[in-house]
Amino acid sequence: MYLNDGDMVAIHTLACAAREIYERHCQMAGINRFYDEIAATYPDSTQKQIFEILNGARNFLKHPDADGNLDAVIELSDRDNKLMLFVAAHDCACLFGEQTPMIVQAYNVWILATEPDLQGACAAEMEARYPGLMNGSPDEQRAIGLRFVEDALSGKFLDSEGTTIHQT
Repeated sequence: MYLNDGDMVAIHTLACAAREIYERHCQMAGINRFYDEIAATYPDSTQKQIFEILNGARNFLKHPDADGNLDAVIELSDRDNKLMLFVAAHDCACLFGEQTPMIVQAYNVWILATEPDLQGACAAEMEARYPGLMNGSPDEQRAIGLRFVEDALSGKFLDSEGTTIHQT
């Protein structure tokens, strides 16, 4: 839905629900979750403060302005959705380990290639296989991401010359 440029509110609501489900399952299983990374980065913040930030937009969408202001608005960006999906996908991968669904693995690779603050070793290889991925506009990155996910799910990838490589 995100890579197909779907409705931002629906994407955010579903991404937050997935994040919460995976986060709680990781916590119950004693598995490190993305929340733990955030808490370690901001040791002076309480759990409540961190969850207020993580859930702020979701809570607003569920329960608009606590003061009853019907004109209250919230800014929700494409990047908010992209990163919330990453948090959910991160915790999903932590929970499932080697059994992580291919679509989640592909999304994680895609986001690591498209987010400057997160770019790792895979970014250059992804850019070679999918030109425009690293520096394209968000719309271009999503279109390339959709193609990458479809390639990953079908078991094929493109090499740097655009030739299809079939994975066995």
